[in-house]
Amino acid sequence: MSTATTPDAKSQESLVDVFVARQPIFDRRGELYAYELLYRRTGAHTAADGVTADVMASEVLVHAFLNIGLDRLTGGHLAFLNFTRDMLLRGMHQLFDPAAVVIELLESVTPDREVVDACHALVGAGYTLALDDFEYTPEFEPLLRLAKIIKLDVLNKGEDELRAAYDRVAPYGGTILAERVETQAIHGSCAALGYGLFQGYYFSKPETLARRDLSAAQITILRLMNLLRDPNTTDAALEEAFRGDVSLTYKLLRTVNSASMGGRGIESIRHAVRMVGRAELHKWLSLLLVTSVAGRGGTDAELVRLAIQRARFCEMVAMQGRDRRSAEALFMVGLFSLLDAILKVPLHEVLHRIDLADEVRRALLARSGPYAPTLALVEAYERASWPVVAAEAETIGLDTSLLGDLYFESVRWTRDRIEMAA
Repeated sequence: MSTATTPDAKSQESLVDVFVARQPIFDRRGELYAYELLYRRTGAHTAADGVTADVMASEVLVHAFLNIGLDRLTGGHLAFLNFTRDMLLRGMHQLFDPAAVVIELLESVTPDREVVDACHALVGAGYTLALDDFEYTPEFEPLLRLAKIIKLDVLNKGEDELRAAYDRVAPYGGTILAERVETQAIHGSCAALGYGLFQGYYFSKPETLARRDLSAAQITILRLMNLLRDPNTTDAALEEAFRGDVSLTYKLLRTVNSASMGGRGIESIRHAVRMVGRAELHKWLSLLLVTSVAGRGGTDAELVRLAIQRARFCEMVAMQGRDRRSAEALFMVGLFSLLDAILKVPLHEVLHRIDLADEVRRALLARSGPYAPTLALVEAYERASWPVVAAEAETIGLDTSLLGDLYFESVRWTRDRIEMAA
């Protein structure tokens, strides 16, 4: 049995500069099925010491995912891992639990005898094989018979094209995954045709919003956030505002008494407000507003997770950049950048109800102003648009080698906050 080589100490030193992002994959019910993990070494060199770029890419995979741990990135969900020909032939899948990963063979891999034999061995060992960005030609038939998941690019495809692509590969028995799903209409068409899995940002597109009124609890949170922003609001007025919502009061006291806050012996709501501090309380309420829809599950829960993760990522990027004082504002920019998709209300209508700094409002509504480059960097990182990431990092004066750790920390921080809110 072949095994993948482990990078030596010298090569590990050259692999610390790595981008890794994740993109969700949903099933037909809208439930989270898996994450595709996307990675790239960000250094300028394409080869070193006689090692090809392909080998370097595979060693980045091992270095990043084995050292970091897949669970840190996926929260226990399946991980789709992009594999090159070299990675496949070197047996690098054997470093991962077959129950935890899907081996996604890149479209650039030619299905010659060596590749087909390696895929037979992979599937025989219990691994799931997926074919990425698949376009049918007869030479791929041996792999189609082995693959459990076939990914078809549906971007800008009409109904007839979607049906023809599906009908061409469906007889082989694999689950068909629609990738680059950008609108709810395309998602609906693919689902009706029989596509079983979906990947793309259709669920966060403003044009897909169905009109929904804010709940009474959400309106209460918005009112409290505005009171906190008003310097003329007294502690007594805040206490009175909280008294009107038993659930909010309970959540506030639970937060203050948590180990992270260190609060003990709380005498009153006013005491709790003073212990937390107004800035931290405003941040807590904004998180509560976003998580108010998490219980619906599926794409709603993933949107909430992404919004919180984006907020933390924006905040940490700010703390590493030229203006650390912008961190608090950028947390709000990241968190509210998906508010329209989360609440199913146009963003300008939601923001009309919230007292926000002008720079925050400009970043959210016009993608302009001092906070826009950081938001653009973070959104590009989530899409794995690495050239945009590099350009925006240069704009804000950020060392790109820091981004991997910041991203992983935002994933961990988000998981912890959602668990606390449960």
